[in-house]
Amino acid sequence: MKVLKFGGSSLRDGTSMLRVGEIVAAEKEEKVVVVSAIQGITDSLLRFMSAVRKEEEVQVFVKELRERHLKILAEVASTMPVKQQAVAQLNARLVRLERTLYGITYLEELTPRTKDLVQSFGERMSVIVMSAMLQDMGVNAVPVEADELGIMTDGTFGSATVDMERTRVNAAPSIRDMFKRQEVPVVTGFFGKGPEGVITLLGRNGTDYSASVIANAIDADTLEIWKDVDGFMSADPKVVPGAVPIGYLSYEEAAELAYFGAKVLHPRTVEPARAKSITIRVKNVFKPHVEGSAIRPQGVENAQTVKSISFMSNMTMLKVYGAGLGSRSGVMLEISELLSNANVNIYSAATSQTGISLLIEEGELKRAEKALAGAKRGVIDRIELVKDIALLCLVGEGLGTREGVAAKVFTIVASLGVNIQLISAGASTVALHFTVNGKDLEKTTRTIHQVFFEA
Repeated sequence: MKVLKFGGSSLRDGTSMLRVGEIVAAEKEEKVVVVSAIQGITDSLLRFMSAVRKEEEVQVFVKELRERHLKILAEVASTMPVKQQAVAQLNARLVRLERTLYGITYLEELTPRTKDLVQSFGERMSVIVMSAMLQDMGVNAVPVEADELGIMTDGTFGSATVDMERTRVNAAPSIRDMFKRQEVPVVTGFFGKGPEGVITLLGRNGTDYSASVIANAIDADTLEIWKDVDGFMSADPKVVPGAVPIGYLSYEEAAELAYFGAKVLHPRTVEPARAKSITIRVKNVFKPHVEGSAIRPQGVENAQTVKSISFMSNMTMLKVYGAGLGSRSGVMLEISELLSNANVNIYSAATSQTGISLLIEEGELKRAEKALAGAKRGVIDRIELVKDIALLCLVGEGLGTREGVAAKVFTIVASLGVNIQLISAGASTVALHFTVNGKDLEKTTRTIHQVFFEA
């Protein structure tokens, strides 16, 4: 039993969608297909509803969405009954979307609830087109919407967490019944349904996570994540031309890379798969016969230990100062809660007697400053900012326990005349994190890669 996930970059037009159809049709075992919206659709929905609009703009926008989906449908399906059914299904979704957009336009108000609902329509439409194409290829595909299937979440708008127990109870029997009818479920990724029945998104690019949740629910043997890349690489090929593919990763290695900048996988994809020891394979839709990267429970230690270098640019260091800050109980908890309530993520932290250094994304700086203004009087005396910071993450099985690896890395960095500002080691046995100035990111990454992989 297998789950196959396809992202928007694989669904940008009729040609690319037909390539996906060939991959699905060639897979003979029981399978569930999980798809994102057609490339660019979610962004267009977000842009449209984020600005004040006139009534006639809604009509034009919905018409453009209809035309794009119908154009792709015409390119991938030729059987008239199949196309007619798909058109009727698309029209029904578009009517609902249009009414929702009119409501936003009339009220001139966009709530988190409505924002999540509108963004879900990209996936609702893509599964219809995908299913029609597969039916035309002789695959008994059926479009399935995540909220109807019973993908349940904690109700957090924008970045919800799936309630696995409730989802398993809801989704597994429905999918098994479909298998008995020899149907192939084509399921919407990216969203689920909160406790009160409202739509909640699983975070940007959350379809990877959706697919992993479904794989867990049905006890799949394998989860295939199909991308437009060969899998995980030893570094970003755009920065390091000599980057090489990685054949095998442990769950922890993949999770660290995904969290700290590697765009190959959504950071939360690993969790549901790890709970059931499901192998994750990241494969290239343009090279279906290439093995790609396999993510599995057992780690494999390389001779040079370091397997990959990921990074996050455009970071900011928040230096929070206060008298005796490091020795006051509860201060770090208070600061963390303030930032968490403002949806600001802390990527690394270090404390001293007089201050705390916090690493956050530059785009979240204004929210962070506003949140920390609410700290108890006397706790924070002042805040200093260090901008244009980059966070590097080196990952490899045994990296945290093998002697001399960290020293070798820091010797390389020192030889470049690059200053390291914040180091995080010990939180994970497979990762080492440190920060450098943004201007030093590329040369630092390339040199470390050259020493460990190309020497």
